[in-house]
Amino acid sequence: MLLIIAVAIGFEAARRLVQGGPPVDPTGYAFILLIGTILIESGRAFVMRRVGGAIASEAMLADSVDRLADVLANLGVLIGLIGVRMGLLWADAAAALIVAVIIVRAAGMLTWRSGDILIDRAPAGAEEDLRGAIRNVGGVREVRSVRVRRSGPNLIGDATIATGRMLSVEAVSALAEDVKARARSVLPRLDLAVTVEGQKQGADLVERIHAAAARNGGVRDLHNVTVEREVDGSLHLTMHAKLPGDQTVAEASSVSRNLERSIRAELPEVTRIDIHLEPMEPQVVPGQDVTARNAQLAAQIRAIVEAHPEVKRCVDV
Repeated sequence: MLLIIAVAIGFEAARRLVQGGPPVDPTGYAFILLIGTILIESGRAFVMRRVGGAIASEAMLADSVDRLADVLANLGVLIGLIGVRMGLLWADAAAALIVAVIIVRAAGMLTWRSGDILIDRAPAGAEEDLRGAIRNVGGVREVRSVRVRRSGPNLIGDATIATGRMLSVEAVSALAEDVKARARSVLPRLDLAVTVEGQKQGADLVERIHAAAARNGGVRDLHNVTVEREVDGSLHLTMHAKLPGDQTVAEASSVSRNLERSIRAELPEVTRIDIHLEPMEPQVVPGQDVTARNAQLAAQIRAIVEAHPEVKRCVDV
């Protein structure tokens, strides 16, 4: 609608400049109305711009631009009427052309800002600033993707990062919170969703073996992992794997075979894998006080401890 009005005003102004038109006879109250309108609209535009910036309201900022366009248009009309009063009959038509240009510019800015909101366009440089901030968080090996978009006065974003594959669930959660905190320091109004992935590239062989064991699920603890590279370049792996103590031999053998398949899928160059299976120790070992039944042993322990030159007394055995 604004563009249609601007075209109509511009066409009529151009016609009057070329062909002429009826004379304009501005009265005194027209000047008073124009000056009063300019003062009121200027105040409204200033207030709306400050409030819109404070609350990050795109609608209010757009309205302030519209009010400012009205002020500039009224100024153009006022200048044109002053020109007519001074005998410049073409001044009114020239002012109308200026008003048409102002309206076109205001309509273009309003359309552009509305388009930003409708297509969720992020503020300029926001994604690069966010990527740089995340890259400096300890534990982040790679920033794979970053996206930021508007949601009213706030921003919504998502980021995918890569880190070590052996991090625990608690460590991954803490890393995600660190990333969010760093993101808020750069973009305070950002609500960020973080996806954490394991980075296969750059991981050492032992880390990759542990990652394969973690995917297996049946192994409770993998330790004493040794990697030997043979003369022909192939790998020979030796490791100890702990399983629940109540598993049968058949079940333990099945877990061992699955673990070997997972490792070979991770490291195709492996030619030999030796897995030593061990039972898990119980989480709580039942205890019993047998001091009274072994008084002689307790006395010998006490004597050995008190014989040490720096020990003055053994309080309890």
